[in-house]
Amino acid sequence: MLTKKIGFLLFNGLNSQDLVGPLEVFSAAKEIAKASYDFVFIGESQESYKSESGLAIFADVSLTDISELDTLIIPGGSGARNKQNHLKLCSWIKKIKPQTRRIASICTGAFLLAETGLLDGKKATTHWAFVDELAKTYPKVKVCENDLYVDNGDLATSAGITSGIDLALRLVENDLGSEISTQVARYLVVHYRRAGDQAQFSEPLKFQQKADTGFSSLTGFIMQNLQRQLSVGDLANHCAMSERNFYRQFTRKMGQAPAKYIETLRLDYARQLLVEKKWPLERISQACGYLSADAFRRAFHRRFSISPSEYRGRFTANEGNG
Repeated sequence: MLTKKIGFLLFNGLNSQDLVGPLEVFSAAKEIAKASYDFVFIGESQESYKSESGLAIFADVSLTDISELDTLIIPGGSGARNKQNHLKLCSWIKKIKPQTRRIASICTGAFLLAETGLLDGKKATTHWAFVDELAKTYPKVKVCENDLYVDNGDLATSAGITSGIDLALRLVENDLGSEISTQVARYLVVHYRRAGDQAQFSEPLKFQQKADTGFSSLTGFIMQNLQRQLSVGDLANHCAMSERNFYRQFTRKMGQAPAKYIETLRLDYARQLLVEKKWPLERISQACGYLSADAFRRAFHRRFSISPSEYRGRFTANEGNG
């Protein structure tokens, strides 16, 4: 079996987790599946480079020492948006691209990759805080502002920081299959690969941004009891409030009725299960708290304008296109 050399590009001002996260995914795959991965750290010269947090990482080889790679990982960080780094690194990235099976940028590494012109006409994503800047700076790139990652096959991009782990799991799955990818995720104690088109902000996280201490544990309670038919009384009891007071405060602070939020969580979880599990719709509907598969189908279509089966089929059919 031929060894797949995976290169990690170094520059001052990189985000260390953008690099270490994917590295640990590929390293775990090498350990678990005896995958033929070999790792190399690449810098403009063979020296030490400092991350934004001050972590020093030494480059094994310089740009001129590398002529061929299986995979190139480009981390983000302020250095990925630095024009001086663009001048130093973009010509090399373009030069090595024909001899590299795939290039993946993590977080704002998309700026460095976009600067090469390789993303022109292609879908791409980056950290939510920088999607507008990416779209404005590189108008030829089709920026997907909400996606966790976009995989075009030979070019892939991910959103902020931890989504680089999701993308790396996707790349391992492409190489070794879903079973190995699942084992790697389990070993790393991470949520098994989230769908690329899953929103960067999960519904629980959106809720937590608005919630105060009175509602801070509510999402966890709902998720733990998602199979139940939760009432306003159940939620009010959990928050030690009267039903009337709970409903009034929840609606005022969250901008929606409790039942609407529960349905949002049910459908958000359903999308996750449709991608990650091969369960029949009846089982998924039960896991999400719907009384029947028909009720689940209607609710899903009402929210996403697509049936659960079509959603699952679309994701499977577009696995190589992001």
